[in-house]
Amino acid sequence: MKTQPQQQYGKPKSTFVRTRNQTEDIPLSASKIKKRIRDVKRTLAKGKNVSAQVITESKRRLRALEFELGERVIDEAERSHATKYHMVKHFERKKLERKVKQAKAALAGESDETKKAGLQDKLDEQEIRLLYVLHYPKTVPYVSLFAEENGDDIKSKIRREGLLNEIKESLLNGDKDLKLLNKKYREIYKQKLINRGDLKPEEPIDEGADVVIEDSKKKEEAEDDFFEK
Repeated sequence: MKTQPQQQYGKPKSTFVRTRNQTEDIPLSASKIKKRIRDVKRTLAKGKNVSAQVITESKRRLRALEFELGERVIDEAERSHATKYHMVKHFERKKLERKVKQAKAALAGESDETKKAGLQDKLDEQEIRLLYVLHYPKTVPYVSLFAEENGDDIKSKIRREGLLNEIKESLLNGDKDLKLLNKKYREIYKQKLINRGDLKPEEPIDEGADVVIEDSKKKEEAEDDFFEK
């Protein structure tokens, strides 16, 4: 007698798979990036003991690492929410998939054009709600579509209705896979981290200032050589 494979409801599997002697495709953790940032800052702290080229390259490296740190912190927040809301989203997705299937069947079996228009509206509504579950911004705590009325506060209702409207607007604007919508929410979360002081804002590198520093160092060295002669 064959046994049916059991469905797993544990933590979602990681996107990155580590194999022996293969580490280059696995992103660094936030803690390792922070360590590299400290190393670069130590180099910059040497000041006059390093060349302008090293300073400029170190600043570029620092900016890249700080950007990478921001992305990694956001990734970790997304993974945390994905794990936390995995079960509730799973059941809501299944429920909505059934509703979409039922709405499609009802529409296909109706011949009256007036009634078909109403059924199409119902199908569209269920498909939007399914997209809500599938593409809910991972940086935001999940708000259930089927929350009990007494346990659903005004803030949650506003967030839910607002996101449903954003999904409709995104689809009308051609964002079919809602990638732009999710990117927008990542940027909002990143700015929140910056405002909170958890991340540093990106700053331009002033290469001209580094050249001035290098020229000043060369001038000082030349003067030292002159007086030593």
